[in-house]
Amino acid sequence: MGIDGIGKPPGGGLPPGGPTDVGQAGKTGKSFSVDGAKGVEGAESVVGAQDESLARLSRGEITLDQYLDESVNSAVAPLQGQLNTEQLQFVKETLREQMVSDPVLVDLVKRATGETPNPG
Repeated sequence: MGIDGIGKPPGGGLPPGGPTDVGQAGKTGKSFSVDGAKGVEGAESVVGAQDESLARLSRGEITLDQYLDESVNSAVAPLQGQLNTEQLQFVKETLREQMVSDPVLVDLVKRATGETPNPG
């Protein structure tokens, strides 16, 4: 009985045909794709809007609460047309509440803006 290849014939663990066949199993010739996937264009527009909001906050043009509201609106923009008005409003309210109550999100807001959001 061999341990770690000791006492086994050379090449005992290789597939037939030698090392050139390694990694060929399961190849179909098709490339990987996800149907219905959107590109990063939507993500880029959300990031751009958040950058602009952050710049406006830094210049004192908007308050932290206005910044958070704009961030929520940017974050849920891709959901418009996917959810009805009531569902979209629920998502906005839930996200906004979490931004001022969840310790991790509060910390992220503080790092981004230098200010701590106030609940309520």
